[in-house]
Amino acid sequence: MDIPTDLEALAGKDVTQALALHDLAYGWLQQVLFRVEDVWLAVRVNEDTDEIILTILPELDVAVLERQFSFSQISNQRKKLNWLWRMTNQHGYEDGFQLAFDDAEGTNVQLLAEASQLQLHIFQRYR
Repeated sequence: MDIPTDLEALAGKDVTQALALHDLAYGWLQQVLFRVEDVWLAVRVNEDTDEIILTILPELDVAVLERQFSFSQISNQRKKLNWLWRMTNQHGYEDGFQLAFDDAEGTNVQLLAEASQLQLHIFQRYR
């Protein structure tokens, strides 16, 4: 299996699952995982810099993750990725990431790094 190394390679592919991982101690959202066909796109925050870290993983070690986080399923509907954006603020920090889906509602998922945790916003362009 070829593991894509950049985000552009994920555009046009199906997302089949999305999971939110919350810190066990505080309940803060720490990671969001998107199953994009045969790989996982992990979005997390660097707690030291409050920047978004994006990683493409061939598989997940669920046993390790279950010891660190509580899981919530965000979606299990198949949606095709249309666009992916990295967002950089005026100080040069990469503190946001957004995905747009090619569905009838125009669903967008936006993740922002804020105070060592992720903020998750889901909105629809065609509502």
